[in-house]
Amino acid sequence: MPLLFLAIIIMVPYLEFLVFMKVGNEIGGFSALLLTLLSAFVGIYIIRQEGIQVLSKLKNTLDRGENPVSELIHGFFLAIAGVFFLLPGFITDTIAILLAIGPIRTMLGNMMINSTLTHGQGHTKAPFSDGIIIDGDFKESDQETIEKDQNSTNNDHNHNQHD
Repeated sequence: MPLLFLAIIIMVPYLEFLVFMKVGNEIGGFSALLLTLLSAFVGIYIIRQEGIQVLSKLKNTLDRGENPVSELIHGFFLAIAGVFFLLPGFITDTIAILLAIGPIRTMLGNMMINSTLTHGQGHTKAPFSDGIIIDGDFKESDQETIEKDQNSTNNDHNHNQHD
């Protein structure tokens, strides 16, 4: 997994450069640069508007006492889209545009949930649990109460031995 992450970090700027050069050759370097900047500004505006809607839905869901998983997933993907819009390049902007589309976020969120449920089955116990559950009662006591209880128990034990 770390190697995949490293490969992505190395490959994305390289691919962005290649795509930028290709687009620059077709429409001109200055036009390609302006298009990249325009897509970043428009993208951030779209993400902001979508984010406000998601926050409003999140607030309404919490006010109703419902589970806000869907809204949190939408917010997560919008945050990723925002980061991608800030990165210069056409590939990251395309990914960000896709993440800004609500139905695509819903589809990706459902895929994440299903993957978690499928791969997470059978792992319901705590990692260090051997399955033993001890049920009991407790009471908080100060040192004086503990000593009285111990003396009382010792006296009961001594009475039982003399009987």
